[in-house]
Amino acid sequence: MRIKSVPIFLAGLAILSVGAKCRAGVSKVAQENLSKVLLGKGIKPLLNLPATKEGIDVYVGKERREHLDERGIDMKELTKYLKSKGVGVQAGESDIVTEVKVDSNRVEIHIGGGGEGRRGSSHANKVGAAYLRAGGSRVNFLYGRNLTDGDIEPKKFVGLMARVLDVSAIQESEAETQMPAEFKAAIRSNTVIEGMTYEMVLLSMGNPDQKKINDSTTGLSETWYYLKEGHRWVVDFSDGKVSKVRVF
Repeated sequence: MRIKSVPIFLAGLAILSVGAKCRAGVSKVAQENLSKVLLGKGIKPLLNLPATKEGIDVYVGKERREHLDERGIDMKELTKYLKSKGVGVQAGESDIVTEVKVDSNRVEIHIGGGGEGRRGSSHANKVGAAYLRAGGSRVNFLYGRNLTDGDIEPKKFVGLMARVLDVSAIQESEAETQMPAEFKAAIRSNTVIEGMTYEMVLLSMGNPDQKKINDSTTGLSETWYYLKEGHRWVVDFSDGKVSKVRVF
C-alpha cells in the first residue's frame, strides 16, 4: 500500500506546483487592491454585452486574430452571442461590478451578476438579440501570457477597461480618494476652496455656466461662472488651481 501511495503523493505535489507557477506572477495584495477599487462601483458598457457566463472577450496583447478590431474584440463572435443568447447588460445602462476574478492569464470583470450562463438561452434565441435577460454579463481581458502585478495595477487596468466600459465613475472615485481631506470635504459640501484643481471643481459643482480665458503674463488664468441656488459664483484659476472664490 505504501508503494502505491508514493505516486499519488508525487502527483499531488506536481498539481500544486503547476498551480503555484501559474499564479506566481500576481500577488494576493495586487489582487486585493484591484478588487477594492472595482467591486461595487458603477460602470456603463459602451456596447451590448451578452447574457451568458462567457460574456465578451477582449484580447489585450499583440496577438492578432481574424475579426479582431482595434479594441481587441471579435465583433463577429459578439454579434453571434447577442443573437443567440440575448442581452445581459445594455450599452449605456449603468450597472455595478459584482466580482473580480484574476487568473493566470486573464482578468474577469463580472457586471450585474456575471451572466446566467446557458440556462434560458433558448427563450432568448426566440425573441432575438434585443431581448434583455436578468443576470448581467462579464468582460474577460485575455493577455495570452502570465500576468504580473503591474498588469493589474488599478489605474493601469481601469484605463484598459475603458476600451469597452465607461469607467469615469471609478476614475472620479479614485481621484477623490487620493485628495487631501479639506478638498474631499469641499466636494461633499458642493463648494469650492482655494487650491482645488479643475477636476475637483467639476466634481463639486459640475460644468460651469460660463468660462472665460483671461489675459495674463504670469501663466494660464481662467475664470468659471456658476449660478447656484440664487447665488453667482466666480471661480478664478491660476495655472490649473483655484486662486480666488467669490460668491454674490
